[in-house]
Amino acid sequence: MKWRLREWPHVAELRPLIEQLGIPPLAAAVFWNRGFRRKEDLEPPLVCLPIDGLKQAALRIIEALEKRERIRVHGDYDADGLTGTALLLNGLERLGAEIHAFIPHRLEEGYGVLMDRVPEHLEACDLFITVDCGITNHAELRALVENGVSVLVTDHHSPGAAPPPGLVVHPALSPGLQGQAHPTGSGVAFLLLWQVYELLGRDPPLEYADLAAIGTVADVAPLQGFNRALVQEGLRRLRDSANLGLKVLAAEHCQEFSASEIAFRIAPRINAASRLGQAGIALELLTTQDVLQAGVLAERLTQLNVQRQRIEEAMLERIWPTLDPTHPALVIHDAEGHPGVMGIVASRVLERYYKPVFIIAEGKGSVRSTPGISAVGALQSARAYLERFGGHAQAAGFAIRESQIPAFTEAIHRYAAQFPVPEPEIVLDGWLDGEDLDELHRALQLLEPLGEGNPEPLFYTQGRPEYVRTMGEGKHLSFRLNGVRVVKWRDNGERLPEALELAAGLALNRWNGEQSIELRAQAYRPLTAAPPSGWAIPLPLAEAVRQAIAQAARVYVHPEGAGWFIERGALVVKPEEAEYWFSLPTQPAHPRRVYIALSEKALRALEAAPDPLVQALGRRVATAYRLGLAAQLAESLERYWQAL
Repeated sequence: MKWRLREWPHVAELRPLIEQLGIPPLAAAVFWNRGFRRKEDLEPPLVCLPIDGLKQAALRIIEALEKRERIRVHGDYDADGLTGTALLLNGLERLGAEIHAFIPHRLEEGYGVLMDRVPEHLEACDLFITVDCGITNHAELRALVENGVSVLVTDHHSPGAAPPPGLVVHPALSPGLQGQAHPTGSGVAFLLLWQVYELLGRDPPLEYADLAAIGTVADVAPLQGFNRALVQEGLRRLRDSANLGLKVLAAEHCQEFSASEIAFRIAPRINAASRLGQAGIALELLTTQDVLQAGVLAERLTQLNVQRQRIEEAMLERIWPTLDPTHPALVIHDAEGHPGVMGIVASRVLERYYKPVFIIAEGKGSVRSTPGISAVGALQSARAYLERFGGHAQAAGFAIRESQIPAFTEAIHRYAAQFPVPEPEIVLDGWLDGEDLDELHRALQLLEPLGEGNPEPLFYTQGRPEYVRTMGEGKHLSFRLNGVRVVKWRDNGERLPEALELAAGLALNRWNGEQSIELRAQAYRPLTAAPPSGWAIPLPLAEAVRQAIAQAARVYVHPEGAGWFIERGALVVKPEEAEYWFSLPTQPAHPRRVYIALSEKALRALEAAPDPLVQALGRRVATAYRLGLAAQLAESLERYWQAL
């Protein structure tokens, strides 16, 4: 696994952020590297995106309201589709619509509009609206249109060469949105409802933003631009949701009302109902007006989520011993597997082996792939063995007959073998060098919502773990590093080295009424003496002095120490000509390669500058020197000189 440390921006770029937001320099560097370069970037305004076709679609809905036409909302069965369906049901019903929902059965029917269901749709409605699906269902939607039903497609999945029949609202078909993060299915549905309300002269329906926010986070949309603004508004609304079902879920499972809590507590419960073929329970929770029923339904979702977790763990226990990680891709046939949890299981296997994963159960398959190896491209290469397939680069699904699995496996191995072996990368936002962790954690809260495109900041540190123990029946690991508690999920500590490098995020730990900052480890590795890279090589002071005298080397030193070195045969020169620096220049100097050796007095002076930014950068220089991090020392010196 490759670890990459982000460089600091130019110091001149950081001062405005530090002053505007009152945050420490390390936090300002994190913000800048993520594109948050002004205070306004952190809280973009929530505006109705100008998606092509949005106004026409809203006018058609208003026409249906005026004519009392029957409206059917055909939603996808995942959290994005269900929340989008619920907000249209709730928001249009409030306007007096004669409206109902249809959700296909995930396990028995699968994704999208089905031809077998067309006769039922014809009987049920005058206006047929899709949410989070429909963009590729040309034949099915044509059958509806030709038989007198109006069709309105709202979707965000990859469109084909031509749009389907009917009115289409799709961000990818809007040239004006090119280069922007697109809304998900629930986001598009929210925009459609907003446009209806706006055309009717009503206030924006922001009370439904929490539903759209859950769908957006659950579908792993980039949290930038409109999506960021929508999720921020949704999280604010979730604290006292107008939706009874969400209010119950949030009261039980949210403390900070963050995107992470949606991703790991709320969305999995909604998705669990769908994965186990009971999406209707989740939709009922999101649309109920009965507080007692909301409590019962929320508890049922929690039970289904526990059931889903057990099925998932059972599948993994069967799968782990069968895997051969030497293959370029992992094709797994679990005869006892549950199709509803294949995607999660595939993600867990990919997380461990970082190779494309294809899981098959009951004739259905799910794919999760690594960057550079397309999931749907792999299926395209093996299409001769498949009943059907679809998806995109990172995830896909397919159907296959059992007799075709051996040939399919060989085809997938051939396809994956064409590509370089994928290597996971951990991107580190900075390293911890004596920061006030409470202050840093508070500053990083301004980055919320965290998620796709704006992940949790990760930091580098190193040391020797102490007080090592396991938690959760031996499934998780806890230890202390440099006086700070570290937690690593799904790790029993068997491979924990005596000295390590750590990649971790900051988290608030609440226990027995007290709060403290802890490190949530994403990865660790043994601390090794890596070969130095860069032009500035840290060296212990005593060793550097011995070498410089023995070599009669060229040295740069503070004037008060020059005589001592000259008496012992060394040559005192300008910093750019020196082989050793025993003092730091106050102006940039770039020798081809120089050893740097600093006294504790010099290091303490670096860490004590009156200017907060200069002090932070001086501390980075001192820490890089003490830890022996050559590349980081060179980069820190560059930024330190900029600050001076």
